Amino acid sequence: MNPALKNIRRSPYQAIAAVLVLSLNLFVISLFTLVTLASQSILVYFETRPQIIAYLKDTAPESLVNETITNLNSTGLVKSIKYVSKNDALKIYKESVGNDPLLLGTVTQLGEVTADILPASLEVSVRSSSDFDHVAKVLEESDIVSLTPQGVKEIDFPKNIVSELAAWTKALRTAGVALAVVLSVTSINTIGTNVSLKIASRKTEIDTLKLIGAKNSFVLKPYLWETVIYSLIGGFFGWLFSFIVLLYSTPILVTRLEGIIPLPVPPLTVFFLLLFILSVSLLLGLFSGIFAVVRFLRR
Repeated sequence: MNPALKNIRRSPYQAIAAVLVLSLNLFVISLFTLVTLASQSILVYFETRPQIIAYLKDTAPESLVNETITNLNSTGLVKSIKYVSKNDALKIYKESVGNDPLLLGTVTQLGEVTADILPASLEVSVRSSSDFDHVAKVLEESDIVSLTPQGVKEIDFPKNIVSELAAWTKALRTAGVALAVVLSVTSINTIGTNVSLKIASRKTEIDTLKLIGAKNSFVLKPYLWETVIYSLIGGFFGWLFSFIVLLYSTPILVTRLEGIIPLPVPPLTVFFLLLFILSVSLLLGLFSGIFAVVRFLRR
């Protein structure tokens, strides 16, 4: 360890440059990791909501409702089905509008909103966004679903929203992996070049040590320790920068995503992110150091 620290003190500007490059790269990787986790949480949130709502006819008998539920469950594509009665629909409506007398109908000529004027419904959650069409088709073929004035079955489902969200999540994940690979190669090249230059500048000293019997592992171990130091410092600062960005952006995110993703981010998640970034940084540092040492030995 001491020889590694001595090497760093001998060329501080090279060490600072290596740490800065590694910190910047890991900062970007850390941000993309957070964005990917957040997008995945948002997708899971919407996938667990009632994704298909079918409004039922007032005359729909209970036997046909149960039969439709059985048919939906038999597809194997349904995660959950909830029957919402007229009274349940009224309760949901009142909770959504609060105490507004206009929306409750208490100050209009139409009369107060009652359960009789609200339809019962089936709320269906599917296992995957690709199952929307098949489940919706089962509901369209059922006689219990009410019709619009245009003769279309009253079935609401945000197919496009969830599908687009799934596509964006997949694209973000792919872009994050591609960017991480590019930044990793850049980090390996930067640290490897730095270590190679240091080894080359001390070629005479290394040759002298080998002539008096020093083994390759003894001579080159300090340079590997040097890459470990770069990695730990660079990884910590990369995580720290992303944590600062997260702290400053949390008040903005809370107003838009509260209830969808856990905000503020749990300390355990932040701690695991630190461990992940340090592990990635350490692997990059060791790989670049071993690469530089092996290249020197081959020469």
